[in-house]
Formats: sequence, structure tokens, C-alpha cells
Amino acid sequence: MSAPWLHLRQAARARPAFAALARRLSSAAAPIEGSRSWLRTAAAGLGGTGVLGVGAVIVGDQIRPGLRQDVLSTFSRQWGPEASPVEKPRPKYRVVIVGGGSAGVSVASQLLRKLPASQHGEVVVIEPRDTHYYYPYWTMVGGLGLDVKDSGRPMAMMIPSGVAWVKDWVATFDPTHNRLQLAGGGDIEYDVLVVAAGLSQQFDKVQGLKETLGKNGVASIYSHEYAPSVWKNVQGMKSGKAIFTAPSTQINCGGAPQKVAYLAECAWRNAGVRGDIDISYITGEPAIFKCPTYRVELEKLMVEKGIQYSVQTDLIKVDGKAKVATFRTAGGEMVTKPFDFLHVVPPMGAPEFVQKSPLANAKGFVEVDRDTCQHKRFPNVYSLGDVSDLPTSKTYAAIAGQAPAVVHNVMKTLEGQKAAVSYDGYTACPLLLGDNKLMLAEFNGYTLDPSPSFRPLNQLQGWGLFFVMKRYIFPQVYWHLMPLGRWFGKNTIFDPSLRPAAQAQAA
Repeated sequence: MSAPWLHLRQAARARPAFAALARRLSSAAAPIEGSRSWLRTAAAGLGGTGVLGVGAVIVGDQIRPGLRQDVLSTFSRQWGPEASPVEKPRPKYRVVIVGGGSAGVSVASQLLRKLPASQHGEVVVIEPRDTHYYYPYWTMVGGLGLDVKDSGRPMAMMIPSGVAWVKDWVATFDPTHNRLQLAGGGDIEYDVLVVAAGLSQQFDKVQGLKETLGKNGVASIYSHEYAPSVWKNVQGMKSGKAIFTAPSTQINCGGAPQKVAYLAECAWRNAGVRGDIDISYITGEPAIFKCPTYRVELEKLMVEKGIQYSVQTDLIKVDGKAKVATFRTAGGEMVTKPFDFLHVVPPMGAPEFVQKSPLANAKGFVEVDRDTCQHKRFPNVYSLGDVSDLPTSKTYAAIAGQAPAVVHNVMKTLEGQKAAVSYDGYTACPLLLGDNKLMLAEFNGYTLDPSPSFRPLNQLQGWGLFFVMKRYIFPQVYWHLMPLGRWFGKNTIFDPSLRPAAQAQAA
């Protein structure tokens, strides 16, 4: 039996109320009203202080009497104390984590579960921003009309309580001397460095884009500011030409550019205007999806939905007032296309302070071993997530697989031992297809072989169950369990079994 089904069965045996919830989800029932109602339903029949019991109680609107906040915070980060930036950083920490996104928070929170409490203050997260965003939510903001306000939480409620938080940017790395320099001044030394700085959206790389973004029918789900305008344009469009683009660079969640196209097509079809709108999907990549098995089905889907697609064609210029987009093909040909609605995914790359550092490879990403996530030249440096050069899709599903391996190896490095375990390349892309259906594309980012977890379901097609998971469950898991170090992707709340590094290298 595959891991997610096995974990649901284990939970169901432990808690009768959760069994009813599992049956409800497995039946792919109609969408549940409100992201909290299903947890309140489960909470009503749960007793004791088990993970599922207290977890259900704290996420619901009602808090059961007698449960102290310190107990509740064990099961949801959102009921714990706020993290506060340190006034003056120490000159040295045992572990320095650069980045407070999903990768940095996952590593920090999982490290706290392994380190004794007396050493929690020896871990520092360097993160300058006030708000932590759940980027996958923006697809649903632009394609389903959800409220963008629900896509963020205060950074103080996501960084694990107990670690130090330095609210500043990194200026430079000096890995030869085990230190970095802060943009605000001052150096921090470390025993182990974890770089989890994410990607930088480079809207300025497309000529004219920044000047017209958010107006003239141009929008993007890759921005908290402009994601709502995607839905506004979709709702307002009654006829004309709609173009959805994707760059040839690495991006957050490679499937998102086509997800929003499918959702828009569904919205226009439901509004009765689909026949009056021409839809094009234009990507700079060699294919519309990396994993060939899923790509074949997605190409069929585009044909069925009447979406014309082109590959190896990059957007290079936008004239918003004239409503003309200019593309460059792989052969260097310039092609102009008129539009009434243009959804743009900007080029992306590692942050500049990473690109210019000794840690970067020729493409600007942190150069690491693909198994251990350990830097190839500086053994006390690790990297994961979007900023690393791991040759897999840049998704939260991949991060959920990478973080446990990184944490294990960081612990070994702190003990003066070699990195011992490996990340296996697993990644996943939950592809919203419209009509409340979702294709859960799980695959190995290294081999590009499919890795379905929900057998016997055929994951080459869309399912209502997966839509419910994406729409209602995944966001709650992200906010409440991920910052506690209690979420492991396909392994759910159960610690994954990690392959020995030597075994991975021999495979």
C-alpha cells in the first residue's frame, strides 16, 4: 500500500472521527464550505491529546476548555508565541539558515526537534521580510478568485519559536572563513550554513513589462500585488485573444503557468464566452511539462480544451498600450502577437547576493551534491529548495523531501561526521485542471519517471479528491504543521525513511 493511503489508514484506526473524515475526502465529495469546517467536524469526536486530536481542535474555531496554549502550540505554529527579531546578532551561531521561506522554515523547525532545547538559540534564521507567503495559493487567487489576503501570515508566526531571527538581508558570503556579512553591517560566523534563499522574480528582464503590469490586460499570479488582477481580467474578458506565457528559466512550480490557463478556460466556458476567446500557451521550455508520462496527457488536455501551445518561445517585450507581445523563438526569430489578456510568468533566478558569491555555479545557483544537498566545495554548507542547483522541479513537494535529508546531514556535520543520507529526487506538481479536478503529477525529478503514491487511482487524470486536498487541506497543513517540522510531504506527519548516501551514489 502506498504511503499516503497507509497513513490515512493508521490515523483512521487511531481516531474514529478521523476515519469519517478520511472516508469523506476519499469519496471526492463536493467542496467543503470553509477551510476549517472539516477540522471542526473531526474535532467534535476526538478526545485526548494525540497529534490528530489536539491538531484538529486548534485549527477549528473553538478551543476546547482546559487546553493550555503551550500544549496547543505543540500542534499548530499559529497558536504558539511570536518570534521576535534579535536586537543585536551574536558574532557566531552553530547553524545559520539564510531564508525564511518554506525551505528555511522547514529546516529550522525540523532541526529544533532534533537538537536539545538548550541549543535552540544556536540556530539563526536570516530573513528580512515581515510576511511569509504561501505561493501556491496565488494560482487559486488568479484562477478561482480566492482572497489574496489568505495567502500570507506574519513572518513572526512562521519562523519557529526558539530560534534566533535576524531581520536583515545577506550582503556576501565568505565560506572560506565560515562567515557572512549582513547588508545592515556586521559579520556572522557559523559552524554550518544552510542557504534557502529562494528565487528572485525578474519582471524587469522583459522589456516594458513592469510599466504595464496590472493594467492594459497584463497580469501575473507570480506576485502578491498582481495575482488578484488575473481573476479580474478573467472575469471581465468576453472575447478576444488570451495568451499565457512561461519563460525558459527555472521558475517556482513549473506547472503553475498552465494551471492558470486551465482555470481561466473553465471560467470562460462556465460564463458561456469560451467560443469567443482564443487561448494560447507559449513557453520557452522544450516541452510543456518535464515528466514525459504526464506531458503526453497534458498535451492531449490542451488539444481537448482548444488551447494552442508553442514551445521554445520566450516572451521578451510587452507593449501594453498597443496590446502587442513580442517573442523570440529558439532559432532567433522575432514573433509579435496581439492580445486582449496577457498572463506573464517572469524569468527567475537566484538572488543577486547568491549569484555573485563563491557558493554559486556558472548559472548562479548554489552548487550542491544532488544526493546529500551538501556543497561540492565547502562541506559545512548545504542548500535546498529553489536557490539550489538540484536538478529537480522547484516545488514545495521537492522541499518536503529535501529538508529531512538536509537536517540529518547538518546534524552529522555538527558531530564531525560525514553526510549520511540522501534526497531521492522526489517532486510533485498538483495541476489544477478546472471543473474542480486536479492531476497530482508525482515523479522523480532526476530520472523523470512517474512516482504515484495514491494507487490504485490513475494519477494521469484529474480527480475531485486531489482538488479538495489542494483547495482545502494543503494550505492548512502548510500554516499549522510545516512550521513545526511535522509535515513530510508524501509521508504526511510520519518521519520518512532516508536512503544512506552511499546507497544513493551506487544506485
